[in-house]
Amino acid sequence: MNSCRIRSWLLIALLSLAWIGSNECALNYRLEGSVVPIFYNLTIGLRGDADNPGTQFDGEVFITLKAVLADVKEITLHKDISINIEECSLYDVADQLVESGLNARLTTEEQTQQLTVPLAQSLAADANYTLYFKYTGKVQSDTVGLFSASYIDEATMKTKWVLLTQMQPINARLVFPCFDEPALKAKFEVHIGRPSGLSVVSNTELTKTTDEGNNRFTDHFKVTPIMSTYLLAFVVSEYQARGNSSLSILTRPAYYNYTEFSYSVAERVLPAFGELFQQSYQQLGNELLQYATTPRFPHNSMENWGLVIFKDKVVLEEPGVTDGWTQKEFTIRNIVHENAHMWLGNSVTCKWWSYIWLHEGFARYYEFFMGQELYPEYQLDQQFLVHKLHNALFSDSQNLTQPMTSPLESILTPADIDYKFDKLTFDKAASVIRMWRIAMGEENFNLAIQEFLQHYYLSSTSPTGLYVLLNDHWSVQESVLNQSYYDFTIQVGYPRIIVSLSLDDHMISWDQQRFLLNASDGSDPKLRYTVPITYTTNLAPNFQNLTPAFYLRKQSNDYNYWSDEPIDWVIVNLKQANYYRVFYNEPLLGRIQVALTKTDHSGIPVENRAAIIDDLFNFALAGLIDYVEVFEFMEYMSTETEYIPWYAAYVGMERIAKRLTPQQLPNFNNYLSDIAVTVLDKLGVGWNSGDKVLDVYNRNMQVAWLCKYQNPNCTNQVKELFEGGTEKPSPDYRETFYCAASRSGGYSRVLEYYAKETNYIDREIYWRAASCTRDYRTHYQNEILGKGNSVDLKIAGLAQLYEQNPDLVTPIFQMITEDIEQLAEALESWPKTAQALSDLADYFTTREQQQLFSSFYKESQTLFGSSAETLSQALATVDSNVQWAEQRLSKLVSFLAQRNGAAGLTLVSSLLMMMCTLWYLLLK
Repeated sequence: MNSCRIRSWLLIALLSLAWIGSNECALNYRLEGSVVPIFYNLTIGLRGDADNPGTQFDGEVFITLKAVLADVKEITLHKDISINIEECSLYDVADQLVESGLNARLTTEEQTQQLTVPLAQSLAADANYTLYFKYTGKVQSDTVGLFSASYIDEATMKTKWVLLTQMQPINARLVFPCFDEPALKAKFEVHIGRPSGLSVVSNTELTKTTDEGNNRFTDHFKVTPIMSTYLLAFVVSEYQARGNSSLSILTRPAYYNYTEFSYSVAERVLPAFGELFQQSYQQLGNELLQYATTPRFPHNSMENWGLVIFKDKVVLEEPGVTDGWTQKEFTIRNIVHENAHMWLGNSVTCKWWSYIWLHEGFARYYEFFMGQELYPEYQLDQQFLVHKLHNALFSDSQNLTQPMTSPLESILTPADIDYKFDKLTFDKAASVIRMWRIAMGEENFNLAIQEFLQHYYLSSTSPTGLYVLLNDHWSVQESVLNQSYYDFTIQVGYPRIIVSLSLDDHMISWDQQRFLLNASDGSDPKLRYTVPITYTTNLAPNFQNLTPAFYLRKQSNDYNYWSDEPIDWVIVNLKQANYYRVFYNEPLLGRIQVALTKTDHSGIPVENRAAIIDDLFNFALAGLIDYVEVFEFMEYMSTETEYIPWYAAYVGMERIAKRLTPQQLPNFNNYLSDIAVTVLDKLGVGWNSGDKVLDVYNRNMQVAWLCKYQNPNCTNQVKELFEGGTEKPSPDYRETFYCAASRSGGYSRVLEYYAKETNYIDREIYWRAASCTRDYRTHYQNEILGKGNSVDLKIAGLAQLYEQNPDLVTPIFQMITEDIEQLAEALESWPKTAQALSDLADYFTTREQQQLFSSFYKESQTLFGSSAETLSQALATVDSNVQWAEQRLSKLVSFLAQRNGAAGLTLVSSLLMMMCTLWYLLLK
């Protein structure tokens, strides 16, 4: 491996930005680093019994540590206020007492959660000591530190308790005094005292259990690998395990049969990563990997080394209820994500939270692309674009964005650290990592990551460490990589690449400008980037070669390419491999649309079709083009049947459809019916076992949209199928189909299904589906105002009424406000009533609706007390929404009206196709 020296002034600048922070403010929250931990011997004694977990626990911890500086006269570590220290002593390497009674001299800083142990004499540099604490702690009521969760055992109908931990990012300090920073890694030996009737699992294998008397036992576990405090975990429960001594899934006994699929995924994923990284899981230092489920958790899952914790819903597939394609994909992605962390995060750890993307970006990347390798039927490589890359591009074009690597001094407090755990940290980083992998080639990328994992095995690093190893395996000029790495990790945002065709179609030009949804939001519009450019033309189309043709430098103004033959069209950013948007100046956009209407869309792949659609909607949102141009371009979709472009289209249309008035909706409905005719004909509204995964997803989406907007073909097919059959739709499709059926006359029957259903998951599906009915007054009076349904179901049902029938928003509002006290009584709360009205008002699209709401507010605000402020804010939002639509959608509304006013919709489609063909011939 090449030397890890810093090779350029640019990388030095990167380091300067990333590592500034050795100031007094930083030291208030960061430990000074004069002492480092080596080993924790931790004992937790639970005070409760099997029927009651209790609210406190007893703790003892022996921390072996070492002074790395001379003349250290105090030890500072972390401790939450809920930890009460009873004893504190210091021992030397021979276990001889150095100082006792230290608890009397301890000082704490609540704001920084730091505990300082003053010493009578300095620690010897590089010598080991043991710091001992005896303390009591609190079982938390929220989902941090050590907390409890409960469930009802179906066999006995008794409440059962689970005690479990969530230490990330800085919650280990709620469980024991510790050096609670990711770089301060150590080994752990854990002992958990518990009542009889419960069992304990932790990061490593159970070695023995000792009987303490009085029906209490202590479970002792093997020493962990060197790891960060946030990865320590244990679960105390009555769970049942599926699997063996090295790999298992633990869940409540009633759910045992629901873990078969997730266990099969786990069996495949772990060895696949071992092969990819050329380092098996066992070689990392832990023989054991367990998954445990919980009914209550702050996230979907957590990557504790050797004991991954999942919410129940993530890894449980109940036959016929939650075992559809969507749920299985959810399980696959989460298991792959958390397994990736065993290497990237657990073995190799970021030095500080300001670049947590080193963990989460890679885990998100492999979630989709290792998932694609193992389960290609889900086409996760394509799904990544519309579900993650597009989301990142949207967020990263606003002032609320943040860089992948934040300056060190900006990430200090608990709130700062939480701020780093957002979608950009996951999704942008994964997108940028994908860009690097494609640009340097998969083989080189894999070699770089393998060396990265070997070089920093069981230690911590920064983005610089990754850069050096990527550079060692990258063929581009070092200055290009330096600049591009800086631009996408330290800078915020990304560019739109502007593509033009000139000189009688012989010259392609590229330029760039930072893309912002609102150029006046305070963001820096002058930022530029060094980006890889890939492209192909109609002359020799090749969408498979994703190696960059060149890099558009941030310092250069533009880049030109001369072709001896005239070019008809060009596609840039092949398969949207790179992290930017592409703006096609005319006549390119029109020519691309013509190309898309040809056989097989002229070979233009789904990734680029989706990218163009998503880019156009965002350019219109930013005011760079009008929405008419977007909707004109989407006429090509009358020949589109693939899920990925359609998903991008519906994401874009959602914002538009929600702002159209009831009077404008019929023209939108007709437009949508026209462009979706081919895909609906292909998929139909039924289901069969031979469906491809993305066809399942696509049908679900098409029926949800087309039936919602009263497409007669969709509505009639659903009605006929519903009335003629009794078979339950697949779990993926159940709510969508029954919602459409309820809307088209099947309300009473769907409501009967709801009343008879005993499975709570299907019961909620039937309720939401029944609430799609257009017989809104009957549903409101009998079901939402009636007895027997929970407040949460009533709120969800009310929202379904108008969300699924947007043309009925006004009469639904009038019905509700005829007697608002009835709704307040049904929801058992004026604040909840105010929020329900606020949510409804978000669907208002006219000045008349705004006036209705304003009049209601003036007449009824006193009923709401302090919650009237919620209504006041909703009024302001309505005004803003209506004003936006008036300013931005007027041309689109005219376009849709004119389009619908032609002699016939079939004729319109034919004429448009003819016009496109003529345009193409003229341009030729």
